[in-house]
Amino acid sequence: MPLVILTGYPCSGLTYRAKQLASLIEKAQDEIFASSESSSPVTLKSRYKVHVVPSHDGSHPRTVYDHARTEKEARGVAYARAKRALTRDSIVLLDGMNYIKGWRYQLWCETKAAGTTCCVVHVGTPIDQCVANNDARLKRQAQTGDPESPETASSAPGEVQFTDDEEPYPSDLLNNLIFRYEEPSTHSRWDKPLFTVPWEDKEPPVADIFQALTGVLPSAETSTDTPVSGLTESLASSTLSEAASTTTTGRAFGRGQSLRPKIIPHQATVQAVATDSGALYAMEKRTSAIVTAVRTFTQSSSSAEEALAQSIDSRGIAIDVPGASIPILVPAHLATTGTTDELAGAGGILALPKLQRLRRQWITLNRQYIGHGHGAGTGGLSDDQIPDAFVRFLNSNISGEDADA
Repeated sequence: MPLVILTGYPCSGLTYRAKQLASLIEKAQDEIFASSESSSPVTLKSRYKVHVVPSHDGSHPRTVYDHARTEKEARGVAYARAKRALTRDSIVLLDGMNYIKGWRYQLWCETKAAGTTCCVVHVGTPIDQCVANNDARLKRQAQTGDPESPETASSAPGEVQFTDDEEPYPSDLLNNLIFRYEEPSTHSRWDKPLFTVPWEDKEPPVADIFQALTGVLPSAETSTDTPVSGLTESLASSTLSEAASTTTTGRAFGRGQSLRPKIIPHQATVQAVATDSGALYAMEKRTSAIVTAVRTFTQSSSSAEEALAQSIDSRGIAIDVPGASIPILVPAHLATTGTTDELAGAGGILALPKLQRLRRQWITLNRQYIGHGHGAGTGGLSDDQIPDAFVRFLNSNISGEDADA
């Protein structure tokens, strides 16, 4: 289920590199399973299926970039295709410019949520070469009338050659997309590990890419014999050293050794625990029953002096309420110092408007807690804990202390 995000200028050979990388990954897996010699027990448990997910098709041609709405729709289709292909035993190569860093961040978050690895392969074709490739496509389209007629493209003798059967961009659109391109950077966590493949390189560093995705380094024969440019070599070596520093210490590179980084989910990708749908109803029901019990008590003992005389608790007026193991306690010094001797009268210490206001305040505080994904089993209140928590809240407010709900 690892994801490879290809990015680069338009007409930089992205589709060619995607197909080439898919073929090299298949070859690397063939060599791993065919080889019986291994210095480490760490190897692939099963074979990965390799999927190349295109960003364009007949319904979404390259002209979708002319308008923000059509471009957004095309990205949504590519996102859905990549997400469907991200299974436990698949490697997905997302072909396309992927030129917006926010879009690459969205894909990175998707891989984090899936608990898998991700890397970015930057096809580093120069702008002049991209323009030349697009001009060749426009010329072929003008001559044959078929934009998908295959043609072998090459910038100069000795440089990489590939069969170009892609649709061209209008010249104005090509220049616009090149201007809008946001290059990947090793300073962005969603662009790491980053591998740059220059136009002159015949093959991408498939061994390093495969190790970054799976943690298994293929045999040396898998890598290309052509020299890799200094930029690519430095980026690959820094990526591997970073992966090694985050997973193990002092481990030498070798075939079959695992250096796959540990995937740590973060708040943006962790799905909140489902909350009990009846949690709020239980709070409403149980707190309402407590307020009703207090109201019944004040009707039978309306005077504070009478209630103190009948109380069996020396600390003050104790009111037993349903479901709570502790009573509501009105301290003696507060029961007799109110503006009125009536417990439920206007300004009384147990006046109904005051109790209802405290009840709404307590429910509001706990509703915010529930709304953030907390509920049963995650530190929230169970049904049996609600009465005691609400009684403690009332007691702290009645006595004038800080509430601890």
